[in-house]
Amino acid sequence: MIGIICAMKEELEEILIFTKDKTEETYGNFKFVKGNIFGTKCVLCLCGVGKVNAAICTQSLIIKYNPDFIINVGVAGGIAPSVKIGDIAVASGVIQHDYDISSFQNRKKGEIPGIDLVEIKTTKWITDKIIVCSSSISPVNTHTGIILSGDQFICSPQKLTELRNEFGGIACEMEAGSIGQVCYINKKEFGIIRSISDHADNSSNIDFDKFIKTSSRNAATILSNFIKSYQD
Repeated sequence: MIGIICAMKEELEEILIFTKDKTEETYGNFKFVKGNIFGTKCVLCLCGVGKVNAAICTQSLIIKYNPDFIINVGVAGGIAPSVKIGDIAVASGVIQHDYDISSFQNRKKGEIPGIDLVEIKTTKWITDKIIVCSSSISPVNTHTGIILSGDQFICSPQKLTELRNEFGGIACEMEAGSIGQVCYINKKEFGIIRSISDHADNSSNIDFDKFIKTSSRNAATILSNFIKSYQD
């Protein structure tokens, strides 16, 4: 079984189009949709926006369903200059850019105590397969690198430059880092698919509203291609 997590209904709705034999279950504060996508058993959930929501949802998903692995699917703001609206960002790793205990000796910004990591790597075989599957979405370009997470919607050129210089990420959003942390702690394989909806600058809120549906559809299409490929 594949666990699929989205933060917003626009993202989830595009995946539900591909999902057959759907049934709903409630666990805690979350509604889970069980079904199959091209014959593969999946369980989908809307976690809500932000790292805490995403972390609770991920842990609930693991406890309730114990999926083989988890894919987080959705939209993000572009950070790297080469990343354009509509492009695909596939995470090689995730960092929580707003996690900061660097005032302590020998600690780095983004480092998570307990696991003592700044970057949490995604599962390589999942990431590699997502990259191959994304090549079918033409003329969209695919970028691979670090996706940054924080409990803030980035809409400032100054903040964008700061994140780019500090972490070198390709995209930013509000959930993947905490999903990665929960998966790491639970020894659960995971991957991240993001479609770029804005440039994380002072026009981000306008671009986000304009492009969220198209970007969500692109991300869902790549997920469906991944699941088809997973069956091979």
